[in-house]
Amino acid sequence: MATQEKEKKLEIINFVSKTNDSGLINAIHDFLQDFSEGGDFWDELSDKEKIRIEEGLEDIREGRVTPHEEVKDKYGL
Repeated sequence: MATQEKEKKLEIINFVSKTNDSGLINAIHDFLQDFSEGGDFWDELSDKEKIRIEEGLEDIREGRVTPHEEVKDKYGL
């Protein structure tokens, strides 16, 4: 295992062990449970959500997008 991966693992372990944020702990737990079960978020989406995602991907493929910097400028971010 690469040294960087070991360092990342230790960083994650240390972070989780020190947090008292129950929402974060539950979110990590749920993620790990879904990951270990081989779940795919796509299966959890409604048909309407899947259609909207596909439409968004088609917009990207067709170049119907607004650059991030342009959106930030528009909203003063």
